[in-house]
Amino acid sequence: MNPKNILIWSGAIIATFILLFFAYKLTSAHVQTDFSEITKVRASDHTKWSKDNKNVLVEYSDFQCPACKSFHEVLKSFEASSSPDFAITQKITLIFRYYPLYQIHKNSLNAAYAAEAAGLQNKFWEMADALYNKQAEWSSLSDPKNYFINQAESLKLDTEKFQKDMDLKIVKDKVQANLTEAESIGVNATPTFFLNGKQVNLRSIDEFKKLLLSL
Repeated sequence: MNPKNILIWSGAIIATFILLFFAYKLTSAHVQTDFSEITKVRASDHTKWSKDNKNVLVEYSDFQCPACKSFHEVLKSFEASSSPDFAITQKITLIFRYYPLYQIHKNSLNAAYAAEAAGLQNKFWEMADALYNKQAEWSSLSDPKNYFINQAESLKLDTEKFQKDMDLKIVKDKVQANLTEAESIGVNATPTFFLNGKQVNLRSIDEFKKLLLSL
């Protein structure tokens, strides 16, 4: 093959690769992973707000995560009837699922067990509020279990049952199942939200609020 033909073939191959590359980029830019299964309400889920399940917001969160605390405060602020954003709670079903970053947050697993144990006495959300609100008090403890038991007492839970339930296999399995699922779909930070089958891109709290209000 003469040099001229080699140049022609080389140019054609390069052009083909360039076209394939841009075709891939254009396609991938418009394809978004479908997370419809993730935003289906399950019997085992901790849910609140709207009961019609028309718009479903799933949060994977860690009770020891400072960013999760900040977003919890935002979500909680919607619940005041005087809030200008109260309408969000009337049209969205909020689901909490566990994603404790135990590699860097040493007490996050025990906090998740405490919340799930409280849930067995129908006080999951109350315990979640307490864990976030007092995050600074228990995060650095060498063993936070007694602290969580005191919180359970303040919530008027059966503390003997609560203490036993924190160590139940079904409690630990529930937390682990949430964690494993989150990892399987690419969750690697907290909080991570999914809304109506799509992952939410969290640029700012203001954008997050605007998204929810737009529904």
